[in-house]
Amino acid sequence: MKAIRNLLCLMLVCNLLFGFSGLTSAASKARTVVSEDGRVQIVLEFNDIQEAEWASAYIAKMKLKNVVQGFEDGTFRPNQPVTRVEAIVTAVRLLGLENEAKAKLPDTKLHFKDAEVIDKKFPWAKGYIIVALENGLFDASEDTIQPDKPASRVWIASLLVKSLGLKEKALQEMTKVPNFIDADEIPAGSIGYVNVAMEKGIVSGYPDGSFQPNKNVTRAEMAALLDRTDEGLLENAGAVKVSGVVKNIRFYSVTDGVYSSDTVTDSVYGSVNGEITISMDDQNSLTYGISSELLVEYHNKFIRADQLAVNDYVHLLVLGQTVKEAVLVDQKDENENDEQQEEEDTPTATSEVKIRQFELEAKLSGKGKIELEYKNKDSRIEAELKIASKKDKKNLEGQKAAEVIEKLITDTGISENMDKEEIVDKILSALNVDKDSLKELELKIKFFSGKIIKVELEHDGGEHNDGEHDE
Repeated sequence: MKAIRNLLCLMLVCNLLFGFSGLTSAASKARTVVSEDGRVQIVLEFNDIQEAEWASAYIAKMKLKNVVQGFEDGTFRPNQPVTRVEAIVTAVRLLGLENEAKAKLPDTKLHFKDAEVIDKKFPWAKGYIIVALENGLFDASEDTIQPDKPASRVWIASLLVKSLGLKEKALQEMTKVPNFIDADEIPAGSIGYVNVAMEKGIVSGYPDGSFQPNKNVTRAEMAALLDRTDEGLLENAGAVKVSGVVKNIRFYSVTDGVYSSDTVTDSVYGSVNGEITISMDDQNSLTYGISSELLVEYHNKFIRADQLAVNDYVHLLVLGQTVKEAVLVDQKDENENDEQQEEEDTPTATSEVKIRQFELEAKLSGKGKIELEYKNKDSRIEAELKIASKKDKKNLEGQKAAEVIEKLITDTGISENMDKEEIVDKILSALNVDKDSLKELELKIKFFSGKIIKVELEHDGGEHNDGEHDE
């Protein structure tokens, strides 16, 4: 039986790789792995994806949709700052306007003060810049592009809000100052864009209560922001989120129709050649069209939609009667909604968090202090966050604290393969803490594998006592 199972898996791998040539050409590398339940997962990756493992699914999705690209050496360079010209190009691609950009005449004159720089160093991006201008992705006051300048968080937030067509909404939010400890560093003309970007879930603040508007956005972070914006574009078009158990799924041998292209998602996933019926939590059943080539996210990798099966639990993003995005969930807790209402302060862990226990206590100069505590007990979370500074104090418990700490863990990409110094540097960077201001630090991380990392730092930042061992 094992030999037969292996043969069937091998046949499915071949069908996926050779029968779906668009996928292999869309990624720098495409390989497959077989999950424990026998599904063939497609892994789209670059040589250096491990440098930002937390963003691997975002990068893969945006690469598959031809929104982001890697370099000729097979790398993505996820921690390299994204430049303004790169950000503009990806935004235009996300809007499904790449063909329009490529059709622009190269001798078209730009009225920016640094137009000569663009013509000389970035002629390949000129059409994208023209399309961005035509679609309102620039402010009226911008007279330079500064194409090779690293893009800041506030600049990217403005660009993506404009991409969503929410400029007017942002203008209405210009007098609402966000509750960040560094809100005075956000330019007055960008306040509304930050508010809308926060509201739409594109960007968020940091655990220390800051926004860090001038911090450079990395290429990995840009992929995540683009993915969230892509979902926003679909929702703007009328897409809705639906979750439920698959009751029936079938695909036809002949494609019956092609749905229209609203965003880049459509051109990637091809035509609708099947139907999926799901039973929702209220027991109502709904049927939607679906493409067998739709890539369904599963454990930060992907499977084709034709590997979905009856009794699978899925989250769908549906536009009209067509599934545009899908996520396969391991299992559905039937009492999840009731338990969340009864135990709001007992959150469950997200699938991205690989850490069982995370404890941090940092004392900073100027009587500043940060305390984070996160424990996963049989998928039940206990979490508490305390932050004190000269200006403010913040205490969070339960679900809200868990969300903040889990975001810190996933954004830093902490893994048991990192050394202690790298972990500390990533955490301090995410918390916006200067090492020179650190008086004391106690850190304990316990991974699900049993490995424990402990770090203690004092005064000058030198290691006082630390440990690393497996249980």
